[in-house]
Amino acid sequence: MEQVGYVRKTFNGMAEVEVRRISSCGGGCSSCGGSCNVPNVIVSIENPINAKVGDYVEIKAKSEKVIKYALIVYMIPFAMLILGIMLGMNLFQSMNIANYETYGFMVGLIFLGISFFIVRRIDNSIKKKNENVMEMVKILE
Repeated sequence: MEQVGYVRKTFNGMAEVEVRRISSCGGGCSSCGGSCNVPNVIVSIENPINAKVGDYVEIKAKSEKVIKYALIVYMIPFAMLILGIMLGMNLFQSMNIANYETYGFMVGLIFLGISFFIVRRIDNSIKKKNENVMEMVKILE
């Protein structure tokens, strides 16, 4: 996935780049008529091409890492929710509680909350490893 970014600031081999976020409809506002306002995202990425403030740069996302992180962010909470519901329902059903589905769902929500802490820890370990999802490819003229 390739995008264009605007370099706002450079510091210590890094650059602060403003990237227009792609909307869910693909950004073809003239075709959908939704007139959505998609906010820009500011990211800090390595600057191996020595881009200067005011340059437009091509940014390329590493597909395998995008997919890996998307799976982490979406699948861990989903799996924990389902696991919590199943465990809670089995537990409360074995205890002969009448509303075991409701209590099982509540246990699922607790597991979902726990999953956010797990995802946060994974995110912090990724930051420590300094794994970048995006890289600057070239300066656009």
